[in-house]
Amino acid sequence: MKKTLAAAIISSLCVSGASYAANIYKGEDGSEVNVYGRLGYNITDKDTNENDTNGEFDARIGLGGSQPINDQFSVIGWAEYQVGAAEAENSGGDSLSPRYVWAGIDGKELGKVTGGRVASGLIMFTDIVDVFALSDIATARQANRVDGTAVQVFRQDATLQYQNSVNGLDFSVAYIFGNNDVNRFGEVLDYGMNAAARYTLDLGEGGSLAPVLAYQYSEDKDGNEYNFWGIGATYKIGAISLGAEYSEDELDTGAANKSKDEVWEVVAIYDLNDYWTLRGGYRSLENTDGDELELKDTTLEAQYHLTSRSSLFASYVFRDGDNGTNGGADFGDAEEDFYQLGIRYEF
Repeated sequence: MKKTLAAAIISSLCVSGASYAANIYKGEDGSEVNVYGRLGYNITDKDTNENDTNGEFDARIGLGGSQPINDQFSVIGWAEYQVGAAEAENSGGDSLSPRYVWAGIDGKELGKVTGGRVASGLIMFTDIVDVFALSDIATARQANRVDGTAVQVFRQDATLQYQNSVNGLDFSVAYIFGNNDVNRFGEVLDYGMNAAARYTLDLGEGGSLAPVLAYQYSEDKDGNEYNFWGIGATYKIGAISLGAEYSEDELDTGAANKSKDEVWEVVAIYDLNDYWTLRGGYRSLENTDGDELELKDTTLEAQYHLTSRSSLFASYVFRDGDNGTNGGADFGDAEEDFYQLGIRYEF
C-alpha cells in the first residue's frame, strides 16, 4: 500500500487507536509521534421525518506515540477525539468527544499494559461484522446501562488492560475501575472486567480462519449487573472475506425478569478489483423483558477507492424490525429502510 508519508498500519492491539497513523516525528532516541485524522460527509434519510434527507459531517483526530525506556520497554499513549462540525451547536458545549485517551507500557513480546479509555480487546470480536462505512453495531448495546461511560464494550473509562500476541493467538484481559459518571439508574460503576481471544489458523491455499471469544461483566454500586458474551469467526480466502458472530447481553436490575439481547450477524466482503469493494450483511437483534427492540436488517454497500485511504460509498439498508417501547432510539426507526451516500478522507 503506497503512502505519501511514513505511515504504519496499526491494529487495535498496537500503539494507536486508529487503523492508520502517520509518523510525523522520530527522534534520535527512538521517540516518535503519530497523527491520525478522518473527515467524512454523507447524506441519508435514516431516522428523518417524511423521508427527508439530512447531511451529516463526521470527523476524528488522534495524536500519540512512544518513548523508549530501554531495548525492551517503551512508554506509549494515544488520544483520539470525535470532532463536532456545527459551530452554532458547539457554542457553550463540547465540540470534542473523547474516543480513546490512554497511556501505558509496551514490552514488545511481553505484551502491552494500557490504562484509561482504551481500545478494548473486545474490538477483536466486534470487528468481525463492523465492516460497513457507517456501521451502528448492535452487539453489547446495554453496557452503558451499568457503566455510564461505556460505548458498548469498545470504549470504557478507567480501564486497565493487558494485551499480547503469541504464535497466532491474540488476547486481552482488562479490569474496569469505578468512575464518577452516572448511569441510567442514577448510580455509578463499581467495577467490571472483560477478556477476549482470537486465534488465526493459516489454512494455506484454503485461506485463513480466525475464531474469536469475548466476555464482559460489570456491576454498579446499587448492584445492577451487566453480562455479555460472544463467539464468532472470520474466514478469508483470496478477495473474499466472510464473518459471522453470535452474542448475548443481559441486564439484571433485580427485577423478576432480566432484559436480554440475542444478536447474530453475518457479513461478506468481495474486493472486486483495486478500486471497488462490495459488502453485504444481515443482522438480527431480539430483546426480551426489556424494551422489546427487534432489528432485522439487510445491508448492501458498494465502495469506490479514490486512494488507498479515501473513498466514496453508497449503502442501502432494508429493515423489517420493531421499535419496541423505546422508539428505536439506539438505531433509528427499526421499521423503515434507509440509504447512505458519502465520502471519507483519512490522513
